[in-house]
Amino acid sequence: MNRMASRRAALPALLALLVLTLIPAQARAAHGQSLNLSAGLGASYDDNFLELSDNQLSDFSSGLHPRRYSVRSTDDVLYAPDLALTWQFDERHGRRHALRARYDGNFHSRNGTADCDAAGLRWTESFPRDRRLSAGWYRLNNFYLRQLRDEDLPAPLGEFRYQRAQFDLDIWSANWRQRLGRSVHAEVAYQFERRAYLPAFRERDSGTHQAELHADWSRLSRSPVLDVHLGYLRSDAKAADGDEAGGVADDDDVSYHGFEGGVGAHTEFRRSGSWRLGGDLAWETEHRAYDSNRLTDRYHYGRHDTMNAVEAGLRLGYRPHWGLRAYYRLQDNAATLGASAPPSSDSGTYRENRFGLQLDWTGRVWHQAAAVAESAAD
Repeated sequence: MNRMASRRAALPALLALLVLTLIPAQARAAHGQSLNLSAGLGASYDDNFLELSDNQLSDFSSGLHPRRYSVRSTDDVLYAPDLALTWQFDERHGRRHALRARYDGNFHSRNGTADCDAAGLRWTESFPRDRRLSAGWYRLNNFYLRQLRDEDLPAPLGEFRYQRAQFDLDIWSANWRQRLGRSVHAEVAYQFERRAYLPAFRERDSGTHQAELHADWSRLSRSPVLDVHLGYLRSDAKAADGDEAGGVADDDDVSYHGFEGGVGAHTEFRRSGSWRLGGDLAWETEHRAYDSNRLTDRYHYGRHDTMNAVEAGLRLGYRPHWGLRAYYRLQDNAATLGASAPPSSDSGTYRENRFGLQLDWTGRVWHQAAAVAESAAD
């Protein structure tokens, strides 16, 4: 997709934002059924969107191996439209049902080969005393990882062994959230991820289990809100593509296990009429220990990755519908490779900077009072 096509792909969300300003929304919540719509448009600059190492970035700049990259640049401007519709049925006394459908796009200005989009559904049941049960499904289509060398192709092909590594991702999730005391919410969550690659890299197909504990604290509406989370991940890759000679495995094994966690805070700095000014700051970390026991798997045998990311944002809101957030994110991954890797390799080690703006609109577009809803149900 070229630059003009990327802009056309982002146009529906922008039009939705303009149209929604003409739709009258209810001034306050009421019991019964309702439909809430949210739309957003994000734009960001990413200096390393393929998460390439320093050696890979230098190799790309040299222009000597174009087949290894298949992109016009390693940095890009990204456009991210999103649209969500939430149906809610309020039975009073804390009992509520909600269904949310969402679409997200991710479109590149110069590198349309990396464009992708996603959609999801989430069902939420709310109970008295601030308790909530949710279940959801999420689908990411055509995520471009990068060009990888297909070891099944003959060595004389040289650079033409590098093929497109792309996958589809499905995530099924469930979580339980409830209040503990006056100022603490606790949550336990589980999700399962299924990645399915293009045929050239079927050995990378995987299923990933993730369990997480989450807690957040807040006392007053304008006080800082602090949240922490800690989780465990285990990813089991197929690690075979069906062409093993004599049953001997000869493919990469990208299976891993590890821990992830983070801490974040957000607060409101100032109010003036309908205007709100706030900020947020977060740190995330993840450690992966790769499980490959194959000495020939040079880039995964004995490998350990440690990722750290910091994100800071500033948000300006105009109640009840509009919000604008500016943010900066720094993500750094350090990969320690095993003894079978080339001594000079920095594969898996990268640094990525992203600067972005996100504009959002949220409002109620339909409401049916409880008495009318009950009459219609009889």
